[in-house]
Amino acid sequence: MPESAANPLPTVVIAGCGAITAVGCGVEALRAALRANTSGLRANDRFNSPRFQSSIVGAVPLDLLPLVGRDTPCAPGFDGAADGAHGVTRPTLPLPNDDPAFQLADEALRQATAASREILFKIPTERLGLVLSTTKANLEALERLSDGHPCPPAARRHLQGDRLAADLAAAHGAHGPVQCISAACVSGLIAIQQGAKLIQRGAADAVLVVGVDHLSAFVVAGFTALKAIDPLGCRPFDRDRCGLSPGEAGAALVLVRADLAPRGGIKISGWGSSNDANHLTGPSRDGSGLALAIRSALAMAKLPASAIDYVNVHGTGTPYNDAMESLALQTIFGSACPPFSGSKGMLGHTLGAAGVVETILCVLAMQENILPGTPRLGTAADGVPNSVVREPRPAEKLNRVLKLNTGFGGLNGALILHS
Repeated sequence: MPESAANPLPTVVIAGCGAITAVGCGVEALRAALRANTSGLRANDRFNSPRFQSSIVGAVPLDLLPLVGRDTPCAPGFDGAADGAHGVTRPTLPLPNDDPAFQLADEALRQATAASREILFKIPTERLGLVLSTTKANLEALERLSDGHPCPPAARRHLQGDRLAADLAAAHGAHGPVQCISAACVSGLIAIQQGAKLIQRGAADAVLVVGVDHLSAFVVAGFTALKAIDPLGCRPFDRDRCGLSPGEAGAALVLVRADLAPRGGIKISGWGSSNDANHLTGPSRDGSGLALAIRSALAMAKLPASAIDYVNVHGTGTPYNDAMESLALQTIFGSACPPFSGSKGMLGHTLGAAGVVETILCVLAMQENILPGTPRLGTAADGVPNSVVREPRPAEKLNRVLKLNTGFGGLNGALILHS
C-alpha cells in the first residue's frame, strides 16, 4: 500500500527470536556469549586435512545435534487450522545428519515461534508468511550423493532453496506468502527486508524470517581455493587479519505488525541495499556501494547519520572487507563514527544465516543496553575508526542500531532497528 500522511505504512516489530550456533542452542546462549565476548571458533576434525586452509570453524557443537529435529509438538496455532487449534504432533522428520539445513532452520523456528506464541495464536495461518535466507540450502545432500552414500528423498529435495522454504513453511503452518532469498552473504538482511515489505503491503500480518547454512566440505574448500580462510581463526579489524572462518547456524525472527505486538518491542525503521558490481568476490575498495546502502536506510528511516548509536558491521576478517567497511563508515560518519563491532569472531561467517543471527545479537544488545565487543580482535589495523569496540561495555544509549552485511558480487545491505 502506498505511504501517505493519512495512510502511513505499518510499523514492523520483532516479536520473537531463535538460534542455534557455535556458542550453543537458544537465544540465551547468544546472550551469554555477547556478555562474555566468547568465541565459538574451534578446531574441527572434519576439516583437519591438507585440502583445507584451516580446521578452525564455527560449528554447532555435536552434542547439540541430537536435540535438533525431534518429533515434538507443533508450536501452538501451527497445525494448519485458522482457528488456532494446537498441540498436533508433526510427522517424524529426517535425522539431523541427513538434512542439516532443515534441522537447523526448524530448531530456530521452534524457538522463535514459542517466544511469540501468544501473538501467533491470534493470526490465521493464511496471514502468516515465511522468508528463507540461504546460500547453499542442504548442500550436504550433493556431497553424500557424489560420495555414493545413502541420501533420503527429503534431504535431496532440500538441495533447492525454494523447496526447503516451502517445507519449513508447511512444518510451521505458514500458509501465507513464502519466499526464498539467495543473495550471497547479504541474504539475511534482504530476507528481513522482504518480510517487512510483506507486512507493510498487507500480504501478511506476521512473517517468519529464517536464515540457515550448514558447514560443508564444498564451502570450506571453496574459501580455501580463494585463500580466504585465516589459519588461526578470523580476527576482524585486527592488523594481522588474513581471512575469515566458515561457520554454520540456524536463526529465526518473527516479524509482526506493530498493532499486534506488545509495547516495547524492537522495531524495523529503515533499510537499504546496493550492488557496486566491483568484482565476482571482492567489494568496491572505496566502500561506496556500502555507503549507498547506508544512505538509503537512513533516508527511509528519516534519520541523520548522527542518530545512530551503534553499528554492527559485517567484519569478515578478510583484508579487503574490513578496510572497505572502515572507509564506508568514515564516508557516512566522518570523524564522529559511533561505536561499532563485528560478531564473526564469535560465530564464524554463517553465510545465509549471518544477517539474521547478527540482527538477533543487535536485538539482545538493545535489550541489555550493552555495546557488543569484537571477539578475537587484538590490535586494530591502521585506518580502522578508533570507535571500534573490543570488549563489551554498557552503552550510554542504544536506541537506534545500524546492521550491515556485504557479499560476493558487490552486494551490500543495511538495516536500522530502533527501540
